[in-house]
Amino acid sequence: MTAERQQIPNRSRPSLSHRLEYAAFCSIKRGLGCLTVQHAASVSAFFWRLIAPRLSRHERADTNLKLALPNLSAQDRKQLLTRMWDNLGRTAAEALRLGEIADNSDSISLDFSPEALAIMRSVQPAIFVSLHFGNWEVTAIAAERFNKPLLGIYKKVDNPLVDAKVLDVRSRFYKGGLLSRAPETVKKVSRAIREGFSIAIMADLRDSHGELFPFFGIPSRATQFPALLSRLHDLPIIAIKAIRTEPGKFQISAEKLDLIHSDRRSADIIENTARIQQKLEHWIREDPALWMWGHRRWSNEALDKAEGRN
Repeated sequence: MTAERQQIPNRSRPSLSHRLEYAAFCSIKRGLGCLTVQHAASVSAFFWRLIAPRLSRHERADTNLKLALPNLSAQDRKQLLTRMWDNLGRTAAEALRLGEIADNSDSISLDFSPEALAIMRSVQPAIFVSLHFGNWEVTAIAAERFNKPLLGIYKKVDNPLVDAKVLDVRSRFYKGGLLSRAPETVKKVSRAIREGFSIAIMADLRDSHGELFPFFGIPSRATQFPALLSRLHDLPIIAIKAIRTEPGKFQISAEKLDLIHSDRRSADIIENTARIQQKLEHWIREDPALWMWGHRRWSNEALDKAEGRN
């Protein structure tokens, strides 16, 4: 890994509140570190189920869920969101012990399509797209198992001290480093691809610069970056997810997406982005409680229009 990729540029100076938050984060990390991975996940899940429904993000998650899946009753949504907070609590604790999970040969099972498996066994780089579903952090273990070096695109944690600690936990699995979105990111990523790195991108967040695509029938701006990279470098796109099958055990699933490649590059990028979003929505619909409904996937304007239709 080059020094350039190890550095995270423009890190803001920590404030007093950042330092206090970081102290609390480290205390929680140490406390959970005294427990097994399974027990730490259970304790974290308990507190997330207890505290999270009292926060504003719970209301946002309920609103998103109500408009995206209007056939659910209020009781159905309540039960689903309880499971969502439980999953997020477990994921938060497990993410801090990712190395232990990876080192346990019994913790991971793979369910890869034949095409995805062939790519994993080859030296060819790929574009991996995933979503905040199940335990998304675990997906990087698959690349390590196949000795496929990764560079990840990630969203910085607001607290720079916590961000640095999280990067440290992830660094083992991202040999090319982790980059936040910035004007120079495309050049750095393109260079990494030429050096043999695969690229991992979370594709389920709203991108204010992206085109509008239907997501659960509601228009939402989605990142076209995976489809752009795939087209520029003629690389396959692999959709990948990880779900918890039992405490401390996970199944990683992956499949190669069918892409179009014509002489109309811009149209192809838009169509292939739509196919990525369709795959992510399909996975969420299989078990909605495993997705993170509390983020701002849709604009307020789009939600208002959806509410008017319902």
